[in-house]
Amino acid sequence: MKNFIDLESRCSLTFRQSGPYWHLWTSENHQIIFQDKESFIAGVNILAICSRLIPDVKIITFQLMSNHLHLTLSGLIERILLLFELFKRYLGKYLKGRGISVDLSSFEANFRELSTLQELRNVITYNNRNGYVVTPDSTPFTYPWGANAYYYNDFAKSLYRESQSVLSKAERRSLIHSHDSDKLKEPIIKVDGYACPMNFCCVTFGEAIFRCASHYFREISRNIESQKDIAKELGERIFYSDDELFSVVLSICKEKYGGQKPSLIPAVAKSEVALLLHNEYNASNKQIQRMLRLEASFVDSLFPKKN
Repeated sequence: MKNFIDLESRCSLTFRQSGPYWHLWTSENHQIIFQDKESFIAGVNILAICSRLIPDVKIITFQLMSNHLHLTLSGLIERILLLFELFKRYLGKYLKGRGISVDLSSFEANFRELSTLQELRNVITYNNRNGYVVTPDSTPFTYPWGANAYYYNDFAKSLYRESQSVLSKAERRSLIHSHDSDKLKEPIIKVDGYACPMNFCCVTFGEAIFRCASHYFREISRNIESQKDIAKELGERIFYSDDELFSVVLSICKEKYGGQKPSLIPAVAKSEVALLLHNEYNASNKQIQRMLRLEASFVDSLFPKKN
């Protein structure tokens, strides 16, 4: 088995062989875009078509949320923004064709260059766990509207290898209301009825950014401090599941209040912890209420909800 230094050197070499790398995201302060399963399927399919039309941009991973998206990419930023604008244009045509009224004028791309190997790792894991945080029935390995399910998952990859289903020319035309994709030569393979991320995303490359599967698992499940920093930078309102946030609360109580249970610390201490959870961990009022067993009216008085 290779040692840590050899594995890390291999990851560094992989990192240097491509790039530049980018995190592209849209604001979560947007009206709902993907309103049902059908629109999520269309969103993934449209992204796959855009990826084929801009082949010099490498999508390392992505996640579609109900009102925003996250992409981890490699390529020239001009080409990446072109891919995003194509996605936005085709998505607008699709929504209009279904009679769904969504104003995409504020659906704009924000982006940041990822200059180090660890930055790229942090953003890959941030994106791959984004859906799970707000979807109680999902994990970072099962949320369906992203490439996350294919990272270090041989079973998912086998479904892709065995699939005989493709996104036809007629389906592509119907989705994007255009003939732009008619001349695409490489098929877009479908799994579960929509474009398989394994087919248009560079999952194998993304995996090579990590030393091994267990390293990836540790980063996606335990490296919550780096995830917190990204969430704060992006202005994401909620980034921790209740279980993760409760672990943070237990750690704070152990360090500051002699290991008492969060529900048993004094009222003044609860206010202090609530302030910390709100300011440093983007905890919602309901999460703070649950973690510390506080009255909703009291939490709302501490952190009034913005209109």
